[in-house]
Order: sequence, then structure tokens, then C-alpha cells
Amino acid sequence: MNSLISAAKANRLFWLARYVERVFLSLNAVKKYIDSDIDGSAESYKEFCGLLSIADSYADAKDFRKKFLYDKAAVSSVYRMLVNAFDNGIELREDITSESLSYIHLAMEVMEKCFVNSARLSDLQPVSDYMLSFWGSIDENVITLPKMNILRLGRRLETIDINVRLRTDWDSINETLKGGILTNVNMLPSVTDKDKALRLKELVESHSGENHGEDCAEIIACINQVFTARL
Repeated sequence: MNSLISAAKANRLFWLARYVERVFLSLNAVKKYIDSDIDGSAESYKEFCGLLSIADSYADAKDFRKKFLYDKAAVSSVYRMLVNAFDNGIELREDITSESLSYIHLAMEVMEKCFVNSARLSDLQPVSDYMLSFWGSIDENVITLPKMNILRLGRRLETIDINVRLRTDWDSINETLKGGILTNVNMLPSVTDKDKALRLKELVESHSGENHGEDCAEIIACINQVFTARL
């Protein structure tokens, strides 16, 4: 890693990427469970909470929809994910540019308006769009390779993490792994654990189809141990 990037900055870049991707993937994933509630399966949100290891402290499906999306105090809420992304982005605005940061801020404004207006889930589509615009801006404006590698590593690891938890088919998970995680790790030797990355690759490649075995917990653990820089 470039010696000019401190461990603290590397950590912020990594978690900025993870939170932005977590917002995008969580919004896409929760649609299925909220739609199930509308169709009559009032307990479907409990399955969602179980898969993502979210404590089920909700009174009912309506309470889940409100708090999972908008609760500013809950660490698992989509709004809180955006706040965490924005907080990291503020510290990195000279690295990622104000343009990139603005997309996170715009997404927060959309969520605040939707909360006040009791909007439908479909009205949150701009939030997902802004997350994609954020990555487009990053691709255009972040020209320092070590910083880009950290951002891409965070994004890819978050994608695998959520897809493993949600029992996505292994072919899709493998595609994300092949997208360049090991390349990112090899480019960042001072802030990554290559052995954990190789073990992650071994575990993911040992699966096929939709078979999710007992080693999913180890996969999640490896994901959280690949990046080693701390604040």
C-alpha cells in the first residue's frame, strides 16, 4: 500500500465502500420480504432478520418496515448505514471528491422525505440509484490505485457477505469472487491477510448451485478478517 495512506484512512475507505454497498444490497433484498408481508406472510421479516443476524426487536411487520428503513438509532437500519457511509465520506472528501460524497447526501435526503411522507418502498428507488451513481463517480474521480483497490475490495467483500447470508446461489457469489478480490488483496499487502483471502476463495469455490453448508459462518469470518487496517 502507498505509504501516504494511513491505516486510519485505509479503514475509512474500506468501510465507506462496505456501507454504500450494504445500503444498495439491503434495499434490493428487503423488497422480497416486504412484498411477502403484503401478500399475507406476516412472519417473513423474521426470516430476513435471521439471515442477516439482525435482532428481532420489532412488534410486527409494519414496525419492521419502519425501523429497518428509517430508525436513526438502530445500527442495522438502512438510514444508519447511510449515516455511517457519509461520516466516513466526510473524512475522505478530498480523496473521493465532493461530487461522490454528494450522492450519499442526496440519498439521505430522499430517505428523510420518505419517512415524513410514509412513502412506499418503491419511492426509495432513488436511494439505490444514488448508490450506483456514487460508484460511477468513484470510477471517474479516484485515480490513486491503492485507494481504488481498497474501495473495490470493500465493495466486493460486502457483496459476498450479504449474498452468503441471504442464501444467493453460489454461482453468483463465485462471480463476485472472481471479479478481482485476490487482485485487490495482492495490491494491498500491508492492510490485508492473503491467507484469509485464499481460504475464502477455497470455501466459496467448494460450493455449487444453492447448497449452503455449515461453513457459511467461516466464510463470513474470513470476509471480516481479510482487511486488517484499523482506526
